[in-house]
Amino acid sequence: MPLRLLVSIVILLAALLTLFIFLLATDTALSVWSYLREAPAWLRLAYFGLAIAVPLVTVVLFWSWLRPGRKPDKPDRAAPADYDSLHDELTEAGQAGVDVGPALEEIREQRRRKASGELYIALFGEVSSGKSSLVNALVPEANVETDPRAGTTACIRRHEWTAPSGDRIVVSDLPGFNFEDDTAAMEETRRAHLVIFLCDADLTGSQAEPLRRLAAEGKPVVLALNKSDRYTSEEIDVLTQRLAERSGLPEHDVVAIRTGGREEVVRLLGSGIEQRESRDREPQIEPLLVAVQRRLDENRDLMESLRDTAVLLLASEKLDRARREHRDEQAAEQITRYSRRAVVGALAAVAPGSDLVIQSVLATQLIRELSRIHDVPVKELQIDAFLQLAGSRLKNMTAITLAIAGNAMKAFPGVGTISGGVVHAIAYGMIFDSLGKAAAATLASRGELRPLPAAVAFEEELNANLESGAIRFARLVAQKGRNGKQRDR
Repeated sequence: MPLRLLVSIVILLAALLTLFIFLLATDTALSVWSYLREAPAWLRLAYFGLAIAVPLVTVVLFWSWLRPGRKPDKPDRAAPADYDSLHDELTEAGQAGVDVGPALEEIREQRRRKASGELYIALFGEVSSGKSSLVNALVPEANVETDPRAGTTACIRRHEWTAPSGDRIVVSDLPGFNFEDDTAAMEETRRAHLVIFLCDADLTGSQAEPLRRLAAEGKPVVLALNKSDRYTSEEIDVLTQRLAERSGLPEHDVVAIRTGGREEVVRLLGSGIEQRESRDREPQIEPLLVAVQRRLDENRDLMESLRDTAVLLLASEKLDRARREHRDEQAAEQITRYSRRAVVGALAAVAPGSDLVIQSVLATQLIRELSRIHDVPVKELQIDAFLQLAGSRLKNMTAITLAIAGNAMKAFPGVGTISGGVVHAIAYGMIFDSLGKAAAATLASRGELRPLPAAVAFEEELNANLESGAIRFARLVAQKGRNGKQRDR
């Protein structure tokens, strides 16, 4: 009852105060209006203009101050206009310390292939789809090992083949794309002029996905239905039509073939006696040869242009990947550097605390360095909000100091009792390490510093690495202590 009475009184006073302010504002407005009615027209216009301008300017100022910083628009680095533009980007990135070797090697390989005048065809498909058998059918002298039980091609193998038209062709036998990592195989398909995609039945989801990626780049593809001897002619017609529909390819680019291999034959010798033997099956790949030659004859200049564009994008992607790795390495170096500074600063502190106010300047500098590395503008307000949210996530220091003390003692069992100053230093090292990693991850994934998601990531990072972080920074503190004793001597 006393609480209800108190709340009721507060509500009543608030209502009376609101009414008083309203009456006061009304009285003032009426007085001003009476004066304005007698004032010149220009004064009335100026007054109303000022009354509108002041709130509007205030709203604009608050919006420009509070809105999050945005990454400025930049040209799409993943799609340079030509090799000269990419070369300029490579030069600039190399001067900045980025490892541009893989991208440069991609360009060198492209120029080498272009100068050779050879056409490149990539054989692509799932494990045991018959790629190696097809190589043996095209290039008998290759004598590629085959095994129906599993994929036998674990790396890219290239074989020279002279087509019936006299074209010099390099056939790349690729690993199955569901056999370990298919990155190298997908990259080789982008370097090729033409891709022969092998399957032995209707397309599965895992087969349709790489086909969609090839189609998105405009890569010329011939889809070959292998092991066609398992189907009747009616079934082959239905399957090839179905494959054309699902792949989006013209029907004349979907063919049924047989790459050969081994087959089991049962001979009846009489009196119920059977003899089993294995023999080679004759390959039947004429429809594929016709489809490939038609593709090569249609528009070779267009095929070369598509290949150049695909390799240009591939080299650009490798450059972007190198940039990201370089940026991540720089960020990790800064996080380590500032975490060490936090440890030193905490060892010199008079009393431990759980907030980030003690080392807020250091924390602000760390976030500014990370924003510079990620090329993301960050406002002071965003940094303050992030640090406040991160500090509130720590709540109190009791649980974290107990965990740190226990884990640090695991690393140094002979230490015995750890002093409060040492625990304080280890705690700040872990806090700054998690703080930097959370900020860097948010800047990289979102392109801006979002205080709340960054604070959540900070808490998760700190809790996930509590034991390993405590041990690591305990070693650092012990090293600092030994260095200090040596200087005293």
